[in-house]
Amino acid sequence: MDNQFKKNCQTLCSQIEYQFQDEELLHLALTHKSFTEFKSKTGQRNNEKLEFLGDAILDMAISELLMDRFPELDEGGLSKFRASLVNEDGLAHIARKMDLGKCLRMGKGEDLSGGREKSSLLADALEAVFAAIYLDSRKAGGFSKVSKIIYELYSDELPDQVDSFISRDYKSELQEVVQKSLNLPANYELINQFGPDHQKEFEMVVKVEERILGRGRGFSKKQAGQAAAQDALVRMQNESD
Repeated sequence: MDNQFKKNCQTLCSQIEYQFQDEELLHLALTHKSFTEFKSKTGQRNNEKLEFLGDAILDMAISELLMDRFPELDEGGLSKFRASLVNEDGLAHIARKMDLGKCLRMGKGEDLSGGREKSSLLADALEAVFAAIYLDSRKAGGFSKVSKIIYELYSDELPDQVDSFISRDYKSELQEVVQKSLNLPANYELINQFGPDHQKEFEMVVKVEERILGRGRGFSKKQAGQAAAQDALVRMQNESD
């Protein structure tokens, strides 16, 4: 096994303050499907199954965290908050803060194409790491151990006040307005990208046919689309006034 990979695994364990009893679980969690030289004792070659389990574990842990932190919220509010945290962008953001990309094992082609900075790969790997922690510690309160780590990682992502955590879905609002007034769909187009791969910013416009209704920027295409929709709603409101 590559010595640098071992060192990266040790650094990661120190960072999350967890030492694996079965290190192979961590190695599996950090192995992308493009890496073909690995086969665990269970026969698994990559982290896809662990990612599946980690997704469920993360949902459960974040649900519990939000219920504890925001007891005044109903089911709808809790679901909305959880969705804003447990998604590809949110997971990739945390993975980048951990510098998880440098820990991944992947094929040379994937590596050369910027795989270590791809949000989808980072998000999947982080969920796989959560599953690996759970499986490694489940004889000693596995869920409580992985929950504690998840709480620590997400602590800086939660606001002190509920109001600051409420996010409007501007794209859905705009679609309702456009459908009602014009009976046409709103379409989003990426027009520019800025910055290095690890901190790329996107610019999008929202159109109805060829008319540009609004434009916006963000650190993901999703954020940029929401910003463009918000800009369009403001412009449409000003025009109606």
